[in-house]
Amino acid sequence: MADDRPLSTGEVARLLHVTRVAVLLWIRAGKLKASRVPGGRYRIARADFRKFLTDNELPVTFETPPPKRILVVDDEATVRQAFQAALQAKGYEVALASDGREALRIIRGESFDLIFLDILLPKIGGSTVLKAIKRRDPEAVVVIITGHPHHEETLVALEYGPAVLLRKPIRLSDLDAVFDIVFKR
Repeated sequence: MADDRPLSTGEVARLLHVTRVAVLLWIRAGKLKASRVPGGRYRIARADFRKFLTDNELPVTFETPPPKRILVVDDEATVRQAFQAALQAKGYEVALASDGREALRIIRGESFDLIFLDILLPKIGGSTVLKAIKRRDPEAVVVIITGHPHHEETLVALEYGPAVLLRKPIRLSDLDAVFDIVFKR
């Protein structure tokens, strides 16, 4: 027997790999037919969902999208470990580099959805790493992390267009704000 249970906005969002906000906007614009249930939440009949897919020529996949890939570059082991634990707990795939040279080696062979980059690094400074990243991929999303926002190296790095500058110590709410901006959650 087929599952005729209506879909929630979260289920539609997961199937289409969009945010719940996008689903709500489609509902409010009248593009996706939905009904309200007690509590004010929306439910979408499966027939209405299929019609929406057909009308808008949207592909649907039941596969989970791969996790976002994030590179963390920092010379402090405790910072790298804290980032790794926090990011993996949120479902991100994390790579770590302890200096600029290692970061450039990793970046040559892999691509990332987001890069957290400390500025004061041994061997090769953060501004040089950022310049190399932007030369390789001008659309790369880089967040500068530093305890020294007024240091000359930081000011040079700002010329290369990082997405955000976070001042250490970094709070989990800072990371959530970055993800909201970068991944438009």
